Amino acid sequence: MIRFLLLSILLTMLYRALSRLWMGIVRGMQGQAGPGPRFRPDSARPHGVHMARDPICGTFVVPETAVAASGQNGTRLYFCSTDCRDQYQSHPVSTPAAHGRTA
Repeated sequence: MIRFLLLSILLTMLYRALSRLWMGIVRGMQGQAGPGPRFRPDSARPHGVHMARDPICGTFVVPETAVAASGQNGTRLYFCSTDCRDQYQSHPVSTPAAHGRTA
């Protein structure tokens, strides 16, 4: 009895896998994108997070959680730590980003 139950579960799983494979091949040949009704349109996909680059060490930081300071010409700069911010404030021109170099 247990052997029959396990065999029926295995055959059901095999049937579902093969049917999904076949439907994927058919949809691909028809030019349809995605795995069918569960496919989310582009507007429903999660978007990336906007990040800013630390002008001292070059680390990318999320502006909402970064240490912020006002830079030259009233621009907003974001730093990964207070040490980078203090270093920028003491020598704002001698940073790698100011010279066009990246970390």
